[in-house]
Amino acid sequence: MPSSRAALLLALLVAPAAWAQPAASPPTAAGNTGLSVRPGVEVFAQYAVRSSRMTDGSSEWSHVFDVPRAHAALTGEYGDARARVLLEAVSPALGGTLGALSSGVFVFRLREAFAGWAPGRVLRVQAGVVPTLTIPEIEGTWRLRAVAPTALEQTGLGAPADLGATVRATLPGTFGWVGVGAYNGEGYNGRELNRAKSVEIAASVHPIPGRAFAPLAVFASYIVGTSGVASTRADRLTAGLLWQATELRAGAVATIAWGVGSDGDRVSYLLEGFARVEPMERLLLGLRYSFLQRDDRLASNQVHSVLGTVGYRVIEPLEVFASAGRVVPGDGAAAALPGSDQWEFRLVTRGVY
Repeated sequence: MPSSRAALLLALLVAPAAWAQPAASPPTAAGNTGLSVRPGVEVFAQYAVRSSRMTDGSSEWSHVFDVPRAHAALTGEYGDARARVLLEAVSPALGGTLGALSSGVFVFRLREAFAGWAPGRVLRVQAGVVPTLTIPEIEGTWRLRAVAPTALEQTGLGAPADLGATVRATLPGTFGWVGVGAYNGEGYNGRELNRAKSVEIAASVHPIPGRAFAPLAVFASYIVGTSGVASTRADRLTAGLLWQATELRAGAVATIAWGVGSDGDRVSYLLEGFARVEPMERLLLGLRYSFLQRDDRLASNQVHSVLGTVGYRVIEPLEVFASAGRVVPGDGAAAALPGSDQWEFRLVTRGVY
């Protein structure tokens, strides 16, 4: 039962969250009690050339100018209270959500819209359209979202935000954090289709203190969830090792998904390995490999994907990238996803202010 599994997960979090909070929170400095409001803008623009091999052996190609991501944000803080609204513009072909407005060219929707409370900066409570716990941690390590989303988001096995609430507790010292979230379960860009809710628990722990291995993090999360009008099972277990240094950021992450789409018996496996290197000031190099077993009942229903990129930070708010990607599906995946056997070359710019 989803509700009983959710109750168990909530109980598992109580102990670590309790000892993570100090006996008394430090007082807030008088200078931090005033209202602070910060606007923000982030835009990705790209030119992409794609060549796809069809199942009949023919080839098709296309090239397109695109704006895959545009965000406008407003963040307000007053003492320990915080609120944030993040508006996202996407192509209507990607679909909308409740509250989305279409201009014909783009759909505007809420990516984030939450009120939060962070007493003593040890606990962080957020409610509304909130970032989930798994994808933001992986994406925050990858730090090349302009080039590609995480494999977990790209394959549709996870969502970076959802309607619900999260509680996150910082562990003592520099040992990381633990968190729990409860959501509708359809993602921020999907309608709520059943009465069941999804519960996520996650932890990112830096197990080795000291300067040499301080960037090493062990991450794990588990989601007990449902999706669709039939409340189909949608459980996710994710675990990985992350390296979160300044010049080198890397990770190896695995996910097991029980229930995909409307098929509660379908099991998918996702493996992702990536590295982002800044070998010299302003130069950015990235490489990622992912493997998706779409359905464990058919061995050939799998997809291999490789992505490489070279980027340059022109000035702090502006980055440009050249990337090349190759997707190789198995026979089963190629039949289910026509045109997925693909080469892609892109020029991407990212501006963030």
